[in-house]
This record gives sequence, structure tokens and C-alpha cells, in this order.
Amino acid sequence: MLDANEIIRKLKQLLGFKTDLELANLLGIKPNTLSSWKIRETLRYDKIIEICRKNKIDLNEVFLVHPNAVYNVDMDNRVVKMIAADHHIEYCINPKKCLATSPSYVFPTEEEVNIGFQIVVENMYPTIKVGSYVLSKKIDISEIKPWHIYVIIIEQRGVLCYRFKRWTEDANLLFISDNPVFENLTLQPSDIREMFIIHGIFLPNVKKLLEY
Repeated sequence: MLDANEIIRKLKQLLGFKTDLELANLLGIKPNTLSSWKIRETLRYDKIIEICRKNKIDLNEVFLVHPNAVYNVDMDNRVVKMIAADHHIEYCINPKKCLATSPSYVFPTEEEVNIGFQIVVENMYPTIKVGSYVLSKKIDISEIKPWHIYVIIIEQRGVLCYRFKRWTEDANLLFISDNPVFENLTLQPSDIREMFIIHGIFLPNVKKLLEY
């Protein structure tokens, strides 16, 4: 799948827009919000999909590297398990059992995401609204990069969503919130059971997704 900058460029091209301002107005967002998508490699998939549907734009044209290519016929490569807010505790206690019973949906992506967590805290607002699902992929802690947004699973604290800022001098990880009301978070690597990098944000009517 293309990166955020390329997706935005292609969407403007397909809509016949020359400026980011035109696209931002159509998406119903502020121009600086669109700029932050580019910088942070974060997209609101729900808004983009809605615009594509209204303008009869093929999602393959927007999201695939080769527009004429087709999705992998193996549907398992595009399935995202959706973990709702009321199943966070279940996921922390027994991830395998939770994933086995969670609903699965197909998103316009190839292998970039495979699990979606619903956000329940406003610490990443306005970038991520409460109730949104963040579409993510599990990574090793060694792959973490500054300024990207991550879901982190912490023993005794559950499912958290933060932006990684930097490693500290004592080899801890410093995470920050986009909402200034919330405090930053410092963790030791051993505190983190699992880590997922976020590649998309979806504020659903989940019933409208393609269920698998």
C-alpha cells in the first residue's frame, strides 16, 4: 500500500484538485490537519473511503501501488480483527481467545494492518477521536520510530495509545499525548507486552464494512 503522502497526492489527482486546501475542504477538515496526516503518516480512512464512494472512485486507484493490480486473492492477507472497547480486558487476559471470537473485516490494504483497537481515552484527541478504531500492525520494540503513533499493551494497565517521542538517557521510552490535558508516559521496555504501529484510523459504522 502507498504511504500517506502518495495516497493524498493520488486522491487530489483523481478528484482534479490542485491544492491541499481543496481536498481539505472536501474532507471537512482543516488544512493543517491534512498537513499533519502527511507528516505523521496517519490517515482517516473513513473520510477517504466516504469521499471515494461519493465520487465513484475505485479504491484500488487510491490505495494500491500499481493501480491496475488486483488484491491478493488470499483474503486472509487483508483481514483486520476488530477489538472493541468492551473487549480490551479480554484481549489483555487472553489475546488468542479474544482474536478468535472478534469480528473480522476487510480493509483497502494489503498486508499493512491486521488488527484494529477501539480508542476509549481522549489523550490522542484531536488526532484520534474516542470511538475510533486504529488500524495497526504488530511490531517489535526495536522497530519503534519517533513521532509515530502506537498501541501499547501494558500489564495491569491495558490497551494504551500514545505517540512515541524518544528514548531517554536511561534507556526508557518516552511517549506523549496529542491532547495537552494529558500527561506524558515513560515506560521501561520490559513494561510493554505488545506494540502495534498505527497505519490508519477508522471511525465506523462497522456494519457498512465488508465483513469476512
